Amino acid sequence: MAGSDIIGALNAGSGFDTASIVDALVAAERAPKQSQIDRGIEQSEAKISAYGVVTSSLQTLQTAFAGLKDLSDFQWFSVNNQYTDEFVITASVDSEPGSHSVNVDSLASAQSTGSSYFSAADQELNGGSPVTITIESPIGSGSNTTVEVSSATPQGIVDAVNAAGLDISANLFDLGTGANPYQIVFTGQTGADNDFAVTTDAADVTFSSPNLVDAADAVVIVDGITFQRSSNQITDIISGTTLSLQGESAATRSFSVERDVAPVETAIRNLVSVYNDVQTVFNALKTPADDSEDELAGALSGDSTFRSIRDDVREMVTSLSTTPSGDINYFSDLGVSITQSGTLTIDESALATALSTKFSDVVSALSADTEDQSEFGDASRGLAGDASKQITDLIASSGMIRTVTDNAEAKSAQYAIELEDLDSRMEAIRARYVAQFAAMESLVDQMNSTREYLKTQLENLPFTNKNN
Repeated sequence: MAGSDIIGALNAGSGFDTASIVDALVAAERAPKQSQIDRGIEQSEAKISAYGVVTSSLQTLQTAFAGLKDLSDFQWFSVNNQYTDEFVITASVDSEPGSHSVNVDSLASAQSTGSSYFSAADQELNGGSPVTITIESPIGSGSNTTVEVSSATPQGIVDAVNAAGLDISANLFDLGTGANPYQIVFTGQTGADNDFAVTTDAADVTFSSPNLVDAADAVVIVDGITFQRSSNQITDIISGTTLSLQGESAATRSFSVERDVAPVETAIRNLVSVYNDVQTVFNALKTPADDSEDELAGALSGDSTFRSIRDDVREMVTSLSTTPSGDINYFSDLGVSITQSGTLTIDESALATALSTKFSDVVSALSADTEDQSEFGDASRGLAGDASKQITDLIASSGMIRTVTDNAEAKSAQYAIELEDLDSRMEAIRARYVAQFAAMESLVDQMNSTREYLKTQLENLPFTNKNN
């Protein structure tokens, strides 16, 4: 019978592996949906990772633009000065190019006043009673400061004066000679108006007269004009320039401050290099490559948001400046132009001409002559400032990149839920198959039992010999 053939084929009771068959059946039902979910998770995670690369690339590009968006980025100067033993010139971002003459007539000095001499740092003074130090500054002003010294020793006086927070410092020197090698020296601030007088109620402590050094102003002649200053660090004679006096001049000296365009040129070249690197990364994300080891190759192929970002980045180097100036309106006017492949190239001659003959126009077109630009609100920020602001908007928490990655993360989370649901469904299917196979095994066992019974009965039937 057909049923007997099936039972024989199943070979019931002799090692029929129902568990393996159930696993195979469940796996066959699971595979299509599992593949769909895995593909969705892989695509979502690839998109999230790819946009992480996009964000990092944009931040690097923004840093390159930031090197050209503030006025201070263009204010670099070099100083030509052969007389550094007489004065040192330090140019700041506020300096102006030009030549000047300097003659240092005298340096500013600080008053130094010495005390009488002592045998030791801890020599007892004033019979051991507290000492009062009175300092008048400036002399003749009637402005007195009293310092109470509880530890009546030379070192105690020094410590008390220094702890008083005055514009006068105290030091105890060991001169190394004689029976009384120790001396207290009070030193004030530079400038004639910073002189002072010291008195004390201790009979065994006196202060020298005349002073070791008198307070005096610096006298310097700049461009034929005589100036008197209380400090040797002078910042208010030549705009944006610090004049540090070192020694008196033997004659009138000259120096010059010249604009240094090298840092600006370096910043422009860096921008071109970074931009081209970003394009290389973007091309890899856009173009699938079967033989590439990069898992993100082609991850954003056909992605409309990514296409929009690439267009925005291109416009950053091709659009008109919001603050055009003279002959400098576009990056191409600086010699920086875009090629057919989408990368930037530099026309060396055009760049050199722009920096040497149109520098102020370059500054205005790139930075809008502004400093510390805000990334908020609408404003004309120049080519570099506008690009930096645009990148800020792209990578902001409310920008398009965040929107896309949030959606991808939401999809990935949904796929995780679907995967849990699939696990639950497969468990239910497995349970059904197990029950069905158990029922089948029971039926086969019953049929096998019936077969054995019938076989036994047939074997025991009495047969009549045909010859009888």
